[in-house]
Amino acid sequence: MKHPSLPSITLVASAFVAQAHGSETHGATALPMGLDPAHLHLLTNHMPIFITLSGLLALGLALLWKNAPARRIALVLLLVGTVGGLMTYWLGQQAYKPVRGLADEVGQDWLDLHMERAEQMIWLFWLAVITAAGALVTAWRKVRFELPLTLTAGALAAASLAVSGWIADAGGKIRHSEIRGDAKASPEAHSGTTPHEH
Repeated sequence: MKHPSLPSITLVASAFVAQAHGSETHGATALPMGLDPAHLHLLTNHMPIFITLSGLLALGLALLWKNAPARRIALVLLLVGTVGGLMTYWLGQQAYKPVRGLADEVGQDWLDLHMERAEQMIWLFWLAVITAAGALVTAWRKVRFELPLTLTAGALAAASLAVSGWIADAGGKIRHSEIRGDAKASPEAHSGTTPHEH
């Protein structure tokens, strides 16, 4: 008898096995269903932007309406969006080497900048995830400091949304020369050797 969640379990197990072998190598990880980290990175990189934005809009309306169930829904969206940022980061690490091989020289500079921006700011996503999860727990349990924690979760999610746009700006220029214009990747991002060391 087939279990309906078997593909999900397999995907999660594969991710943890790959992580155990060390994501520092940035090699491509074999994933089920014919997917690879580069394609999954392209699919998930919308989560920390659009889902987080939806959560922030929902939270604003919930606070305006003073509606507790709507606040919980907004916090779930914020949690999913910021967890999506962590997932996108991990998949980006796995996709680094394959994508570098496909990019031109200028694209490789943008790839290095894209990765460095993500590495510099990943702590913010972890903080946003932990705070959103804490706010959701306090909301369900109706703890008295639920509102301050919810507002903090919203502020951190908004910060992660802004950072996502900043990171994505460099990422979009890796393979799309038409949106680069005359812009070049900042040389300040390349403190290490080339190709980018992780």
